[in-house]
Amino acid sequence: MSLERAIDLTLQRWVRKRTASDELARAAAAASRDEGAGHVCSALIEEEFSDADIAALRAHTWVGDGLHFTPFVLDANSNFYTWRNWRHETRVADGLLARSRARTLPLAAAQLAHDVEELFAGSDVQATRWQRAAVGAAPGARVFVLTGGPGTGKTTTVLRMLLMLLRHAQGCGLPATPRIALAAPTGKAAQRLGEAIAAGKQRLRAQLAGDSAFLPLLEIVADGQAQTLHRLLGFRPHDNAFARNASRPLDADIVVVDEVSMIDIAMMRRLLDALRDDAVLILLGDPGQLYAIEAGSVLGDIAASVPENALPGPLADTLGIHAQQSTAPLAGQVITLTHVWRAGGDLRHGLDALRRGEANSIGDSDALRLRECADVAALRARVAAWLDAHACYEKLVHPTLAPEAAPALLQQAQVLCALREGPFGVAGINSLVTTALAERGCFDAAAEWFHGRPVIITRNDYTRELFNGDIGIALDNGNGLRVWFGNGAGLRSFSPRTLPAHETAWAITIHRSQGSEYRDVAVVLPPDAESRILSRELLYTAVSRATTSAEIWTSAATLHAAAERQVRRRGGLRERLTANNPGQ
Repeated sequence: MSLERAIDLTLQRWVRKRTASDELARAAAAASRDEGAGHVCSALIEEEFSDADIAALRAHTWVGDGLHFTPFVLDANSNFYTWRNWRHETRVADGLLARSRARTLPLAAAQLAHDVEELFAGSDVQATRWQRAAVGAAPGARVFVLTGGPGTGKTTTVLRMLLMLLRHAQGCGLPATPRIALAAPTGKAAQRLGEAIAAGKQRLRAQLAGDSAFLPLLEIVADGQAQTLHRLLGFRPHDNAFARNASRPLDADIVVVDEVSMIDIAMMRRLLDALRDDAVLILLGDPGQLYAIEAGSVLGDIAASVPENALPGPLADTLGIHAQQSTAPLAGQVITLTHVWRAGGDLRHGLDALRRGEANSIGDSDALRLRECADVAALRARVAAWLDAHACYEKLVHPTLAPEAAPALLQQAQVLCALREGPFGVAGINSLVTTALAERGCFDAAAEWFHGRPVIITRNDYTRELFNGDIGIALDNGNGLRVWFGNGAGLRSFSPRTLPAHETAWAITIHRSQGSEYRDVAVVLPPDAESRILSRELLYTAVSRATTSAEIWTSAATLHAAAERQVRRRGGLRERLTANNPGQ
């Protein structure tokens, strides 16, 4: 049970004062409290409501069954919703199911096989099995969900999916030259998506035959055009609303959204509402990562609504694939990539173990190692050893560092923390790193700003196009200190005085690291194994930010507690998506 907040108690008093109902006041407080913990609804049976209490709630004029507006909704399973969350969940489910029913199979098996082989020419058939299945299953779908862990090739697969849709656009009910929009929940994730698509285009351009019909289609997929979901939907800060909605839908014919695990139920509803019925939505993400900060576990619920890589019989026959068959509404429109292409086998095996909740194998290799760290003295020693092992820190504060070289250095190593405050939190680690580097003569520890200080934006600034999670670096190359953001030709600089809210970023929270990638990461967990922040998803998300190696700074007891504690968010989306298939 989550701790009650002031807003929960205030709502409880307000409802009791206006309805004189203790049952409704308690239920309202529970719904508010659970929403704050990420749940879409509250399970009244778990809240120790009696049958009589629940019956009284069902009879109350403020509580309905969802068919008409009431402030609260109580479903058949005694799950208690605010009207807002009920509408979010039902609209998301209805939108996804409507899109699943609209799928067609517009291409003959022979044509599909030819095109898929052309797009994957020279690749290992078994290793690319599910990539090929996703590309072959994309034509005719109005929604497609591609999941997989780090290094499984989600963005390279989606590029091939886009090429397949472009080549057969009119057969798929799209304009001859469809408009494509690329988006992600955060600025950092959008930047990475754009970079991954651009890099994938280069590789595919070199792989395709010179006379391939797909080559000219690569130019339709624009480089570096990914944007945040808020920008895609036209967020208006002055009234906290979005310009794009059901009344004014998006112009895009194909919308690709990455890092969907970060999207809450309300934002998914806004996205679905803003799509035209004939548009194609492609969602990418890793269900093993942290859920959205706000309510809901959308990607996890969608993925769980279908057995892994199960296909409807007609689609399996068309693709020529032997797979488990399913009649689930989204079967064939949810594909999980399982082959990992990224180097670093030991790290990959460690991530697989963490996904299953197994922590015993950690520490067997240099790629993923537990560093026992139970007190501040041990933490100070770990920071010193980390700085010794990573020359990028002293290079970042070197007086001759040029802005163009900074982004690559910033991606070499990063400390990620579960907490914000305290010695084991972002504040404590940033202080330790700053002090340690200052003692090495790199800069004046008393200075707020110094050459080489990394900063992370903590509040969106739409005027300057700086967004929560963007990381920059302060550099003074003789013309005054400026803070640089971006990469390559996209570098931009700002005066420190003009930045929106920001913090030092030697260490950042695991939540803010989502959508980022680093060569090496250090994951700092509180030594208290009972800490409420710990979860398998938190640990997996942190370690999966690394491409080469990860260290976990904590106690063995905390590590095992985190790996074993899986987050379960209450809501009915999965059940709604399997309503026609109770056996799924």
